[in-house]
Amino acid sequence: MKEAAGTALPEALLQELARQGKTRTWEAGTQVVTEGEPAQAMYIVHEGQLRVFLDGEGERHVELNTLGPGQYFGEILLGSAVRTASVQALTRVRLTKVERVDFERVIAQQPDLALHVIQQLVERVRSLSMSVRDMATLDVYGRLVVLLESLAVEEDGIRCVSEPLSQRRIAERVGASRAMVHRVLHDLESGGYISLGRNRIVLHRRLPHRW
Repeated sequence: MKEAAGTALPEALLQELARQGKTRTWEAGTQVVTEGEPAQAMYIVHEGQLRVFLDGEGERHVELNTLGPGQYFGEILLGSAVRTASVQALTRVRLTKVERVDFERVIAQQPDLALHVIQQLVERVRSLSMSVRDMATLDVYGRLVVLLESLAVEEDGIRCVSEPLSQRRIAERVGASRAMVHRVLHDLESGGYISLGRNRIVLHRRLPHRW
């Protein structure tokens, strides 16, 4: 599953849009918006990290992507009366809430912002299509490898996933049980492919194609 965090807004557009709303802080664990509720506003992320997810069967969730500073969510309100996904704060976050009427006014006045929103929506549709394809064509191991590879960054010559990612969240991202994810990660660590730390996963070498 490809990471679909999206592209940050240019600073000038970010400031212009932020001036239209009210800024406040949400604590980690707070659900900012809920799938199915009326879509009355969009949000700009200034600090912190959030996750976007869908409700699954029972208490299971499907995590779609994460969002960070300079990004925004809720812009799909332009074409929907209700929220199509839930968004929860993973850390303490500072967000600006922009009401629908103000967002629509700025969009009409700022062609660059309108273009950015369109590009963002196109990218999210593309990423979702790729995720659906992966779910349909890859097994759990294959989806886990795609996820780790897409999140990995280089830090001091070491490839790692530095974003805190619990096994529960990995399971939600790849559509599997937590027990299955634990088993695969343990096997990869035993084989010397990865190291599991408290706040990161280090990738020592290319992960095998098959498990």
